Amino acid sequence: LSYTDNGDGTITDNNTGLMWEKKSDDGSIHDRDTLYTWDDAFAVLSAGLNAGAGFAGHTDWRVPNVKELQSIMNYENSNPAVSPAFNTGCVAACTVLTCSCTAARGYWSSSTVAVPPLGPSDAWPVVFFDGSMIANFKGNARHVRAVRGGL
Repeated sequence: LSYTDNGDGTITDNNTGLMWEKKSDDGSIHDRDTLYTWDDAFAVLSAGLNAGAGFAGHTDWRVPNVKELQSIMNYENSNPAVSPAFNTGCVAACTVLTCSCTAARGYWSSSTVAVPPLGPSDAWPVVFFDGSMIANFKGNARHVRAVRGGL
């Protein structure tokens, strides 16, 4: 696992080329405590990050698929199961420029469940407490971390 903090509120995964949104604890669109339904992950978070000149100068932010989201798991850690790049200096009122936060909870992926008896009304969130996954109803509220790019 190898990451670069880009100094603009983003982290680049040096192995996959994915650029990740850092999360904060400041009540902004980046706040780690903000919850979204699956639909709002696209309509509110992704759309908000892509508005105007975009977040960190990019307008192609999206909700990651389940494999992309799993790629930032660090199973040597728990609560949250991420590398320090994704959880450092997280204190009240910190911004994406001064900290990196990860809630040890479920984060939506863009991947819809295709396994009966579940189906299109469910998606795969990844739980950053321990790296587990469990299908979840898209109307439930979960955390979201946006991504862009890739190989």
